[in-house]
Amino acid sequence: MQTTRNPPEHPHGWNWNRRRSVRPARRFHQATDATARSRLRIGRDLRHAVEHDEFVLHYQPEIDASTGRMVAAEALIRWQHPQLGMIRPNTFIPVAEDQGLIGKIGQWVLETACAQLHAWHAAGHDLRVAVNFSVEQLRRRDIADTVANALERFDLRPDDLVVEITESICMRANDRARENVARLAHLGIRLAIDDFGTGYSSLSYLKRMPVRILKIDRSFVVDLADRADSAIVRNIISLAHELDLVVIVEGVETPAQHELLRIMGCDMVQGYLLGESLPPALFHDAFLAPRQHTIVEPARI
Repeated sequence: MQTTRNPPEHPHGWNWNRRRSVRPARRFHQATDATARSRLRIGRDLRHAVEHDEFVLHYQPEIDASTGRMVAAEALIRWQHPQLGMIRPNTFIPVAEDQGLIGKIGQWVLETACAQLHAWHAAGHDLRVAVNFSVEQLRRRDIADTVANALERFDLRPDDLVVEITESICMRANDRARENVARLAHLGIRLAIDDFGTGYSSLSYLKRMPVRILKIDRSFVVDLADRADSAIVRNIISLAHELDLVVIVEGVETPAQHELLRIMGCDMVQGYLLGESLPPALFHDAFLAPRQHTIVEPARI
C-alpha cells in the first residue's frame, strides 16, 4: 500500500508549507504596519509644517512643442521635512485633505506662486504659472475673490494664471464648485484639465466647464510608439483642437516622443526631456537665464 509522506519539518519546528505561507503574510503585515506608522507620523507633523512654513515650491517648464519656447511653469509643492527630508505631494496631500488642511496649503501655494511670477515678470521674463486646485478649494464660497485678490496684490493679469484640476475633480464637482469654476473663467483665469484620460470615459464635462487647456496624462506617452497609444493620443489632440482647446502632453522623456507629438500637432510638452522640477533659483538658471534652450535626451542610469 502506497502511503503519502508528510513534508519534512523545519529544524525549528516550522512545517515547510506553513513557513512558505506565513512569511509572505508576515512581510505583508509588516509593510502595512510601516505604512500606517508613516502615515501617522505624516499626519502628526503636517499641522506643524503648515504653521512653520516647511513647504517649498518647485517649478517645471511647459514648452511650446514647435518652437521650444517656454510658455509656462507649473508650481509643484514639496514638503521639506526637518527629519525625513523632501517629501512629494502624493505622500502628504491625501493626509492634508483628511485633516482639513488642504485649504491653507492651497492658499499658500497660490500666493507663493503669484509672488514668484511677479518677481520673474519684474526681471523681464514673460511666462505664466500653473497651480493645482483641490475640490475642497473649488467648493469654498470665496475662492474666486481669493484668486482675484492675489492677482491684484501681485500685479498679475488673470491670463497669467492657470488653474489645473484633475478629471476626478470634474466628476466630483458639486453645483458650488462648478459655479466657482465659471467665476474663475469669467475673471479670465485659464482652466486646465490635468491627467486627462486616467479613468473617466464621459467627456460631457468638457461642455459643462469652461476648459481652455487639456493635459494628456503621461501614461499614454510611455508606449507612444505603440499603435494603439499613438492613435489614442492623436485622436485626443484632434478632439481637443475641434473644441478650441490647447493640448499639453505630460511625461515626455525622449526626443522620439517629442518629435511624434510635434507631428501630431500637440501644442505644448512637459517632462524630464524638457526639464525636471526645480526650486526657483535653479529654475531661473536653467530656463530663464539668457541662453538658447536645447532638448537633450537624459542619461540613463
